[in-house]
Order: sequence, then structure tokens, then C-alpha cells
Amino acid sequence: MARTKRRWISQERGSFHIISRIAGGELLLKREEKDYFLELLKRFASGFFVNIHAFCIMGNHFHILATGMEQEAQNASKKELFRRYRLMYGKSAEPPEGRYDSSGNLIPDPDGGVQRLRERLGSVSRFVQELKQTFSRWYNKKHNRTGYLWGGRFKGVIIYKGEPQFVISSYIDLNPVRAGIVERPEDYRWSSLGLRVRSPGRAGKLLHTINFVDVLEESEAHVYSLPYVTVTEELKSVAWYREFVYVSGGIERDGKTCVPEKLIKQVVACNGYLGVFDRLRYRVKNFSEGVAIGVHSSIERFQSESNRKYIRARNFLDAYWSYATRVLGC
Repeated sequence: MARTKRRWISQERGSFHIISRIAGGELLLKREEKDYFLELLKRFASGFFVNIHAFCIMGNHFHILATGMEQEAQNASKKELFRRYRLMYGKSAEPPEGRYDSSGNLIPDPDGGVQRLRERLGSVSRFVQELKQTFSRWYNKKHNRTGYLWGGRFKGVIIYKGEPQFVISSYIDLNPVRAGIVERPEDYRWSSLGLRVRSPGRAGKLLHTINFVDVLEESEAHVYSLPYVTVTEELKSVAWYREFVYVSGGIERDGKTCVPEKLIKQVVACNGYLGVFDRLRYRVKNFSEGVAIGVHSSIERFQSESNRKYIRARNFLDAYWSYATRVLGC
């Protein structure tokens, strides 16, 4: 039977909620696999014209909320298309100039493959296909296995612009809570909220914030309107979204874990902002991940004496006397 053609939505109208599961539902994705999948997500997001709004990598499946930026792909120059292609496949990589026939002979395109590359890099389906296939090859090689890793095609649900995007985004970030893995959604390392809270700089390079104004325009009741939120201020947007996720997580679902009421009250009381204790937890991250804290000169001396790669020390908790930096393992 022929495959059903996927439904499509333009970037002005909405996004896609992408879901894909491991074949058989086995919990094959451990810490190392999730880390590698996240690196692949960043790599392909840097090349494809796809905006990632939210993600969560679980033990046997993943969720991504993404918008296909097909207009940008169609208007991109040849130089930009090639730059993006090489970000994914290497500085010397050359995109195909046409298509190959059944005998393996190249049939060149009149424009040298430029329009073909536009369509490829502007496709959400191709983005997910590349992501899954690249991960599968790595996983099978690492674990000395063969065969399919993923259970068939990914599921792509159309999410219309505005409030539905926020609802699905919070649903995605609440996956680890609903599964009983963590109490706080940002405690989960392989989710968009976890990345926003733990590593704002890295989150800014991968994630595209959903426009808060869209929610107000699309929401009939405007029940989520908060006067202190300024769309242009990323910190306030994240604080508002964090509060939204916590309140959403308090809603009961059959057979699923909820965010504890005491935590919801704490987050609502501070309008979603992190207190000093939470800032300590997330700015330092985990000591097991390798973090050095101290005065700037001590950080640099430690890195020099231990023959480690230099990483710029950053101000820690806005204190002039204290700096922190990631320290790479030997």
C-alpha cells in the first residue's frame, strides 16, 4: 500500500509536533545516546531551515516542536545554501548537482542542484529523516547491531500558530514529569526547558522562542495575559513559559504523574523566575559534569597546570569575586 502523503502547513500558520519511537518500545536511549542525539539535533538544525521551539529526548522516543522556514529556504542564496550544507557534512562536502538514475549515473540539474538543495534544506520531513538515519547508523555501529532502530515513520501533527504551540511545547517539556523521572521539568537534562534553564547560551543557539504576542492574538479569553512579560526580553519570556509549564503540569492525567502542588505555588509566587537556590543549582549545573568555581586567576591557573583546554571563565551568580567554568574530563 502506498504511503499516505503528509499534511503540510506554512510557516505563517503553524508548526509540527514530531514524534518518533524506538521499534518495540525498548528503552535503548541512555545518557550517552541522548547526549549524541542532542548534538545531532543541534547540527542538523544549523543546516536545515527549521526552527526548533521545544524538544524532549526520552528513553524510547523523542518529541520536537518545529516550524519549517520554507520561505527562507526558497530565498536563500547559493552561498548560504552551501554554507549550511557544509555545517552539517563538513567543510569540503559538495551537495549533489542532480539526481542519480537506477544505474548510478548522475543526471545533472540545469542549475547545478541549487533548487534541489533549497527543497531539501527547507523540508521538515527531510530534516527528521536525516536526524533519525544518522543516529541509527551511529547507534548500530556503537552497539554492533543491525536492522531498524525506529518503529516506522515519524508522526507529524500540525499545530496551529499561537496558544496551541505553547500547549504542545509544555506537553513536550512535561514528558519526564509525567513519566515520573523528575519532579521539576527543568531538572531533565534532555529537554528544551532543561536546556533553557541550565545553559541559556546553548539554548539560544538552538531554540527559537514562540512569540508571546501570537498567544495573546490567538487566545479568545486571553487568560494567560501577564502584564510584566515583555516579548523582547528573553529572561521574562522564559520565566513566563516556566510558570505556564508548571501550572500545566498540575493538571491531572490518567496514569500520569503531576507536578507537586507545593512546587507550582513556589514557581507562581516568583512569577516563574528562578530564586537564588535554583540559580545555584542550574548555573553550576552538576559537579559531576566537571565545574570549577573560584576567582578568575585561580580558574586560569588550574586550567594551565592541568593541561586542559582553555574555556573562558564566566561570572558566577553576578558576584564580582566569583567565576565559574566547565572543566573538560581528561
